[in-house]
Amino acid sequence: MAAGLSIGAVAAGPGRAVAAVGEQLGDYASHLTDARSVTVTSTTGQRLRITAYGNQIVRVRAIRSGETFFADSRYEMVVPANHAGMGGTLTVTNDSTSLTIVTGAADGIRIVLQKNPLRLEFYHRGTGALLAKEDATRSITWGGTNNSVITEAFVPPPADEHFVKAGHGLYGRSPRVDRTGDVVSHNYGTVRSDQAPAIVPLYLSTKGYGVFFNTTFDTTFAFANGAARDYAFSADDHNTAGVRPQMDYFLINGPEFAKLLDRYTQLTGRPRLPQIAIFGLHMSDKGFPDVSDQNWWRTKITQHRDAGYPFDHHVNDNRWRNGTGAWGGSWFEFSPTRWPDPAGYQAWAAENGVTMTLDYNRNNSNLMAGWVGGPPPGYSFKASDLTGVADSGSVPDWTNPATRAWVWNVFWTKALNPALHFPGDGLWLDETDELGPIPFNADSAGGKKWSELRNAYFFYLHKGVGEEGWDPQAAGHIGTAKRPWTWSRGASAGQQRYGHYWTGDIGSTYDEMRQQIRGMLAGGIGGFPFSNIDGGGFHGQTGGLIPEPFYRNWTAAWSSLSPIWRPHSGASTTSQGAIASRWPLDQSAVIQADFRKYGELRYTLLPYIYSIAHEASTTGMPMARAMVIDYQNRPNAYSHDLQYMWGPSLLVAPVTSDGGATQNVWLPAGATWYNFWADIKHVGTDASDLPYVTHTGEIILFVKAGAILPKYQYAQSTAYLNKRQLEMEVYAGADGTFNLVEDDGVTEAHRVSGARAVTTLTYTDAATRTVIRHPQGTYDGAPTARRYIVRVHGLTAPVGMRVNGGATLPAYSTEATAITSGGGTVWDATRKVLSIVTAAIPVVAGGGVAATVEPSGAAFPAVTGGTSYPAERALLSGAVIDTRHADYTGTGFIDFADTSASGAYVQWTVNVPAAGTRTLTFRYANGGTANRPLAISVNGTSVNGALAFNPTGSWDAWSTTSFTASLPAGSQVTVRATTTGANGANIDSLTIT
Repeated sequence: MAAGLSIGAVAAGPGRAVAAVGEQLGDYASHLTDARSVTVTSTTGQRLRITAYGNQIVRVRAIRSGETFFADSRYEMVVPANHAGMGGTLTVTNDSTSLTIVTGAADGIRIVLQKNPLRLEFYHRGTGALLAKEDATRSITWGGTNNSVITEAFVPPPADEHFVKAGHGLYGRSPRVDRTGDVVSHNYGTVRSDQAPAIVPLYLSTKGYGVFFNTTFDTTFAFANGAARDYAFSADDHNTAGVRPQMDYFLINGPEFAKLLDRYTQLTGRPRLPQIAIFGLHMSDKGFPDVSDQNWWRTKITQHRDAGYPFDHHVNDNRWRNGTGAWGGSWFEFSPTRWPDPAGYQAWAAENGVTMTLDYNRNNSNLMAGWVGGPPPGYSFKASDLTGVADSGSVPDWTNPATRAWVWNVFWTKALNPALHFPGDGLWLDETDELGPIPFNADSAGGKKWSELRNAYFFYLHKGVGEEGWDPQAAGHIGTAKRPWTWSRGASAGQQRYGHYWTGDIGSTYDEMRQQIRGMLAGGIGGFPFSNIDGGGFHGQTGGLIPEPFYRNWTAAWSSLSPIWRPHSGASTTSQGAIASRWPLDQSAVIQADFRKYGELRYTLLPYIYSIAHEASTTGMPMARAMVIDYQNRPNAYSHDLQYMWGPSLLVAPVTSDGGATQNVWLPAGATWYNFWADIKHVGTDASDLPYVTHTGEIILFVKAGAILPKYQYAQSTAYLNKRQLEMEVYAGADGTFNLVEDDGVTEAHRVSGARAVTTLTYTDAATRTVIRHPQGTYDGAPTARRYIVRVHGLTAPVGMRVNGGATLPAYSTEATAITSGGGTVWDATRKVLSIVTAAIPVVAGGGVAATVEPSGAAFPAVTGGTSYPAERALLSGAVIDTRHADYTGTGFIDFADTSASGAYVQWTVNVPAAGTRTLTFRYANGGTANRPLAISVNGTSVNGALAFNPTGSWDAWSTTSFTASLPAGSQVTVRATTTGANGANIDSLTIT
């Protein structure tokens, strides 16, 4: 615990850190003002400076006599341009006992600076509410050995004030979101095994303010409340030579947490939005250390796609690299033996909607092209300072601009230069958190001691890869053509504007899972909304493996409803068999079913997920929102930190034990909540929790009444998403609105030129009316026409519906039939969901209403049109599931394998209520030039030996072919379509009328 947190020499107790009395600010002597700042000098020469950063942020700095304020450029956590660019004004009123200082806004900040002694008091200017204050014994203090500790201490807060600390400790772990009563230190580790802290010296108070401590020295925060308990924060340089830490913090006014996060990320930088592919499924080859190579990846991805699973992002561990292909002895360069044709792979990846991360291991830096050891002109530290560090000949000093330029040159010349046509969309910056044994007194090329550098170590690396490497629009850089996805094992505040992080080699236990959930929420509060966690944990349980229920609850369920879905394992399939893998096809049938379910859930929800990712990148609002963000003034929010809001409408509570236990869920009062899986309604209450009996593999998921969840059709890659069909899940019981944000998904055009489309969706509950507006703005590849599907949940009975004032739409038994019929309605009597399908509607630039979907005043029509059965749910032989051609119905279509000229089949099991003659209609696409007939049989008996499937013009053009046959009655009637002499067409569905 850092020295200096406590001002008085009092007994230790909960929440108290004891330190010797140090030098405090003395009495007022004089002050100087300009438009933005007031600088006060004490009678002993100390100086206190207060500066406005806009209307809602003030910066407070203090130095001892003889010291000089650090230059703004010393710490780059704050966006450098913001020091001048945020502007602001201060008005100062002077009287005999105090200075009163106010920011420019009526709802801004008022500061009272008492003169004798100099003591700060912060108030909300509009309401007059006290935020925090010093008193005679609690203030800014210099203490510790040789004044190596700087402390700000406030009067103990009232008992009802709660504190939320941003960031988290090692390995992404947080014991709770509410840190009231705790002493918290989130700093770079001190031993090699310390991994993945998120070092964000920011906290929020329920009184409606936040404090960002602008230092990279080690920090400690004490959040006790009540009488005679510490409320303080300090920085400690561990008595190293050179400069001492200075008091430098930003007080941010809210009062809402959402505004605090918005203002904090305005100050330190908005989180960098990755490509849309990053919000798809990631898989790695970590469990396959002896077999994974270029061909293995193609085969593995193709097998999973053929089985219907999604896949977007290929995460390379060590084996792609030249050299040994192991953790050590390999370097950042494609192996000529394991990856002989990276350009060929990239051509395949582009065609198949696959993106890739390449990993860099710090410990192999000295094997990479151009490395120069030692301090400048070398790229490292003094050898004598690295004796305790593993792989000590390979320790880059990222404060050195030459080191940063060197590593980017390697990345560029060995992989990322587009002229190479190699794969590379992201960089995994590994092993950067293993330098704890470096002595605090070690020197860096940037002039800082290790005691001051270490908490910024991740930041400087990301600056080199992001701002200096990837971003410039110049030769040798990627520029705006493609967004980066860079992630290190650990994070520094401000890094979010360049790249992201993951939480390291974590354990595979439910206790770890609970700490990771809380760490995800705390990281999001600190400006890192794209939490990246090894799905299922890294280390495994007995024998390095994980049990089936654990895989289902974490790897499949929770990971799919977290910002980044990246299953990853340290277990080896070579020694432990296929089950050591995290890939679903290597698991049991029940795991495969769960993974497919959650794959379809995540990929259909991508419009919602990508919209909240956009919100995170523009406002700092986390994708996974701790309950305290939406419900800041509800006490329940501070005790329920194993559940979170997934955007504004979904409440997620991961199951953190094997199924069958009761898990309490808080459904906040003031709303009705739908069980997502059963459409059962619950009235929210703050008086008690809902006891939820868990089921293995079923994540607890509720939807708030009034929610509008935009969706796309399921596709197996974000590259295949069909934006020509927009679906909406609407939950009756309250009015609602949602802004759907879309862009090209790859380039920086959304950021540099505003190339995006925002489509406003609204629901009026009393009228059961959904209004879809035309998008504001556009982007490259935006659809020119759209079909809309609106599903209204929670109705008691169906009613006739119309679109844009037209006639009552016809009713069908399935949405697929309504789609192929050009529009209609479908009633699901079991779930009480009414689906409305429109015809394609042209998109009009400049806004206006695209579609108004509402009751027509007529009764729900009689159902016609037969029943449709999707091909992708049928029994397949010699055929695979595919989604590469848009405008299929359901979740895909089937594609006969190239070798299946005869004998391959798709077989449906259908329900025939009464025997008789029926029409069998097959929806298909044939992009070839010749008929591709199929033999049709019913219960094994041929009914059509060669039904024609003639060319449709392209694989994106769908048509139908029909014939009549006599069908027997029964619920298990089989209809089989078999190739005969030619490879079959792509089959979407069978409809029986």
